[in-house]
Amino acid sequence: MPFSIPSNWDWSQLAEIGFISPRNAASDDLLASFVPMPKISADYGAPNQHQIRSWGEIKSGYTHFAEGDVGLAKITPCFENSKSTVFRALAGGIGAGTTELHIVGPIFVNADYVLIFLKCPHFIESGIPKMTGTAGQKRVPTEYFSRSPFPLPPLAEQHRIVAKVDELMTLCDQLETQLNTTETDSRRLLEAVLHEALAPALGKVA
Repeated sequence: MPFSIPSNWDWSQLAEIGFISPRNAASDDLLASFVPMPKISADYGAPNQHQIRSWGEIKSGYTHFAEGDVGLAKITPCFENSKSTVFRALAGGIGAGTTELHIVGPIFVNADYVLIFLKCPHFIESGIPKMTGTAGQKRVPTEYFSRSPFPLPPLAEQHRIVAKVDELMTLCDQLETQLNTTETDSRRLLEAVLHEALAPALGKVA
């Protein structure tokens, strides 16, 4: 196993805690969500965007997923950039999208905890050497996605971890906003100082 875990956790695999590459069955006239790769963010907590189309338009030739499923971008550079999401607010509760996704439908596991695992540097860095294909078209194999060691805590602990990550990400956003504000204030102060310093010289030139 890649690292030690608490005694009340278990090692598992995504293939053991959910459905890999699930398929949807619905009437062709049902309005569903279509999600191309640009609609999936690399940022944790950023919701997926979607286009609404009839299921008959998108049911063939695309990857299927449903409300609460977790998707991972498998192609370079999207995988290295941590493009992954929990699909939510899907029209009709189902969707289809880019074929460059691995999908797992978690069962009795917090989907956001699965997402944290997929976005962690260990999972991404370990997966890069296992990508197959030619340069610019390398992909993460299904075997790596579905069979990698997955640290599985009790459900209550999963919820606690997700809540803590959400709290820390909110704090990071606040700090980033503060830094941007400070940077803007500093730039304005510098401009004011330069203006005051150069004003006499500019007056002489005038």
